[in-house]
Amino acid sequence: MAHDDDQPIFEEEQDFIRPFLVTSGRTTSSVETKLETLVQRVDGADGSMLRFEAARIFEMSSNSISIAELSAHLGMPSGVVRVAVGDLIESGQLRAHRTVTNESTNDIELISRLMAGVRRL
Repeated sequence: MAHDDDQPIFEEEQDFIRPFLVTSGRTTSSVETKLETLVQRVDGADGSMLRFEAARIFEMSSNSISIAELSAHLGMPSGVVRVAVGDLIESGQLRAHRTVTNESTNDIELISRLMAGVRRL
């Protein structure tokens, strides 16, 4: 079977390697974030030197957006997005809004409040 040298043998191979390149092989970020963490572009930050996914994340973060939303819009695994977002936070391009935590609130209470909020929608 003839093979065109411009096309990869396995198209999935490109999808498999890309996240590795985005994160430089890292699987965790040095900045602790959660899926619900909201990030936003820092006022006056210049993203002109950013490339690929970092540039897309920077552009999408003109308003607050969660890591889960970024992951969905980019079609990338949340772990990859968390690493990329962490890099942008460390470089001063993005800021993370504090995630509300309360040790006295357990998971069941939180889930119940979320379900009630969804029902009200």
